[in-house]
Amino acid sequence: MKETVEKLRTHLLQHYQPEEWPTLLYQAEAWQESKPLEGLRILDATPLFRNTLAKHMALMAGGAQVYVPEKSTLPHDPAVMAGLGDFGIMTARKGDNFFDIVLDCSGQFSRLKPKLGFCELTRSGVKRYEHAPCRPVLVADAGRIKRIETTLGTGESLFRALDHLGYTEYAGRRMVVVGYGKVGRGIVYYALQHGMKVTVADTADVSQDVPEGVNFIPVTDIEAFNAAAARAWCVVTATGTVGALRHKLQAATVAASPVLLANMGVEDEFGSEIPESRVLNKKRPLNFILEDPTSMRFVETSMALHNACALELLTADLPHRCMTPPPDVEDTLLAVAASRGLIGADIKNILKDFS
Repeated sequence: MKETVEKLRTHLLQHYQPEEWPTLLYQAEAWQESKPLEGLRILDATPLFRNTLAKHMALMAGGAQVYVPEKSTLPHDPAVMAGLGDFGIMTARKGDNFFDIVLDCSGQFSRLKPKLGFCELTRSGVKRYEHAPCRPVLVADAGRIKRIETTLGTGESLFRALDHLGYTEYAGRRMVVVGYGKVGRGIVYYALQHGMKVTVADTADVSQDVPEGVNFIPVTDIEAFNAAAARAWCVVTATGTVGALRHKLQAATVAASPVLLANMGVEDEFGSEIPESRVLNKKRPLNFILEDPTSMRFVETSMALHNACALELLTADLPHRCMTPPPDVEDTLLAVAASRGLIGADIKNILKDFS
């Protein structure tokens, strides 16, 4: 196991500077000594891209046997999937149900019955757990750390993806951002940095929360919402809700217009009325066209928290419900990220400004 971990570390250091993934390196170093996950079989359903291997490296340093779904419903990099065996990472077939812990994403494996419980990475996945969880469920998305990825990381990656597609002129153009949670706030943050004219649309009244100069329209005001969409250069969804715009966006009008449509949520937020072909990346999260959908510097602390939640499941008598990660666990990881990473100042700003 130690040789495999070192092989993974060497591979990753060819692509990422240590300052880009300080908390996962810290976690791997600490766990290499204590082996807190020794012998545990862990299914990790995190979307599989090159930087995900750093997450697996830390789990393996802790002694875990790491499995990745052979067939995932989420976007992934086939080349990374094909090379898992080189690093001692195993694949799990549909129906396999022998795991001690499931590190889930979007509730894909909520029907399994792991011995110790689940850790869920996303807000959208919580709905699949909250009705009748058969095991404890720690929700990484409920903590402070996830704001780094979802606000800074996802916002930055939207514009990297648009650049990748050749859309590089933003100043003065209009963008409608649907949903003003963590992801939506990050998109607005970067859109303003690019000099765009921004309108936020949400089911909740967030008019007092949006930055100065940003317009707000209730999604329920169908006429005003569609008028804003018709004037926009791009409409981006970030609600975390399946079919959020069903019966709200005038599908025929939008489909025939030149406005760009992009989804930044895990699920199809536009709904079945909008054809798959009309949305960039066929309704999948736009940043998943990139080799690293979220830059390592923004996503690695979330992955470390997801891993750290696995340790909490070793605690006896946890309630069988969805729970927030313990504050002290987050405090430790945030301190490492802020002191050793490239985005220490950004972390402090995002936790203050988007609380």
